[in-house]
Amino acid sequence: MGTIISNKTPQETLRLINNIPFFKSFSSAEKQEFAELSNQVIEYSDKTAIVEEGQTDMAVFILLKGEAIVTRNDLPKVTINTLTIGALFGEVSFLTQTPRTTNIFAKSRAKVLKLDHKMFEKLKPETREKLKDNFITVLVNRMSDMNTALVRLKVEMEAISQAAVDYQEEFDRILKSGKTMKEVFSGIHITINGLIR
Repeated sequence: MGTIISNKTPQETLRLINNIPFFKSFSSAEKQEFAELSNQVIEYSDKTAIVEEGQTDMAVFILLKGEAIVTRNDLPKVTINTLTIGALFGEVSFLTQTPRTTNIFAKSRAKVLKLDHKMFEKLKPETREKLKDNFITVLVNRMSDMNTALVRLKVEMEAISQAAVDYQEEFDRILKSGKTMKEVFSGIHITINGLIR
């Protein structure tokens, strides 16, 4: 569990916020609103869970300092993503009121700004709308990145499938030629090198 940094002044929080690209489109006055929520700046030590899969805490987080990793319970040893300063996370649960689908662990000492619905309501309506717009922009960018990754994966899978067909044809041809095992393996080696290139 993280530690709320109660001695963090609004000026110190504002300094952190000014370095975060997520807040670039916000005016100085709007950033000041976030800085006034400085009691929601939470510090997590290395390997501490910030968010846990299945949790129903509906807050959104912005990483102000440090790094964090994303994992899932069904793949505990796989790091799905590494989050760096300025990363937004938890926005899907925040917007849809659904349980968390991933775990987020501090990779190093990390500071986050936590915004729950109660804090969200303390912001001026214009600031809330801009915040929602930024959430949507982040989600659209993530979907675009996922689509690009899926296309890349499809192309790679098709290349592997074609390579397997080519390999089988080459292997059958070599076997039918009546060559020795040494010649067969030499042919396989040449084929594999050709595929790698």
